[in-house]
Amino acid sequence: MRIIFSLEPTIPGESKLFALETEYGSLYHLHCRREYLHASMPFRMSLLMNRLPYFPFIWVFLSLLVFVSSVTDAADRGPSRYNKKAQALAKQIAPTPPAKNFRKEDIAGLGKRMAAAIQFLENSHRTSGPAPESLIATALSFRNDMGDYEKVMLTNALLTNWREANGRGLFDKHGKYQVEVTRGRGVGDKMMFELIVPGKIYPPGSNQLANVRLILADRRRTDEESITDREKATMEQLKKMIEQKTNIADRKKWEALKMNDLGRTKEQETALWQKDMDAAGEAGKKLPSIRIFARSDATPTHATKFRWRSKCEILNTSPHPTEVKVEFWQMGYTWKKRDHYIMSKTEKTFKLRQSQSVEFDVYSKPESSYKGRADDHDGLSKAERRQSKVRYRGYVVRVTHEKGIASFTGNDQLAASYVNPAIEDMAIEKLPTF
Repeated sequence: MRIIFSLEPTIPGESKLFALETEYGSLYHLHCRREYLHASMPFRMSLLMNRLPYFPFIWVFLSLLVFVSSVTDAADRGPSRYNKKAQALAKQIAPTPPAKNFRKEDIAGLGKRMAAAIQFLENSHRTSGPAPESLIATALSFRNDMGDYEKVMLTNALLTNWREANGRGLFDKHGKYQVEVTRGRGVGDKMMFELIVPGKIYPPGSNQLANVRLILADRRRTDEESITDREKATMEQLKKMIEQKTNIADRKKWEALKMNDLGRTKEQETALWQKDMDAAGEAGKKLPSIRIFARSDATPTHATKFRWRSKCEILNTSPHPTEVKVEFWQMGYTWKKRDHYIMSKTEKTFKLRQSQSVEFDVYSKPESSYKGRADDHDGLSKAERRQSKVRYRGYVVRVTHEKGIASFTGNDQLAASYVNPAIEDMAIEKLPTF
């Protein structure tokens, strides 16, 4: 008996269609719906059979069950395996500070790093994936210390060098990089890495992985003092990348010194605020006028350590300085009963001068930490717990002063009602915290 399996999505993210063809010429379809990819949750299947002889059916059906099981296991294991590959690549492509001076020995080190990086891409290409493009994108998601310019340039450099190496057969049967061409033009010739923009012309880019290319050894650059128009364009991109990299480094220095965006320490800022308060006199004690700008900024991913992230900005629009307390709640709702609950609460106190604003980020706990308590609250069965998900509802912000509530908001009118002093029945403090 001959069995052919074809796998294709019929409803994105939910359904798979398995087609079986036997030597009897009949075509059978098994339509499987899955909402969650857990090995413990069985498929819900509907089997449409047409002229299926009894004995062949037994072998076909058993073979299908084995196949479904293998697909499920592979899918369950896949993300973890792919993330390990991406994390390993992310370490290999870590950013380096711009070079102060050109050192010829840096080129050899860059070549080794690039060779190791494209080996990761080749290994992923040869095995179960993901594709090199996807692997790079996932790896870069782990690099929060890298700017957008560098991510784009590094992606182009990695893919260009890998495609060149793959096309010329520079990987042996074990996927290891070697310098001799074994496929295509120039079989037997040697390959090498060199800087796209020479270090003598632009020293800051002489130690950057994004500035490396793979060429035939007999075509390497002989004149280090001149470059082509295309290389000049690459140098302009490198300059923008280095400028962004420098800005990121400067911001880290400010953060290390606990400076704000104006370059002042907390002590300096407090002294200026106190000076303004003394000058304002009684006006500084009045209930201030405060504007709140908030938004839900990110969903759970590796970059956020599987947490929801919100951003908030507080602006003092009063003609005098003030001191306020900011309370920021993130809310979720349960899967079955849809009851609201508190995911996180953040409190901060700010001393704001006239027209001064402050920004801060708020993170929830990891997504998985809410599921058990939310399921318990709903009283879910074991079957329902396998289907349930953690649901994010939004945020609520309240700004208070010693004279009362200065301002409040939420992601929508219902959320804002939890901190509206005119609606006592909707007090945020009455919600359970998970």
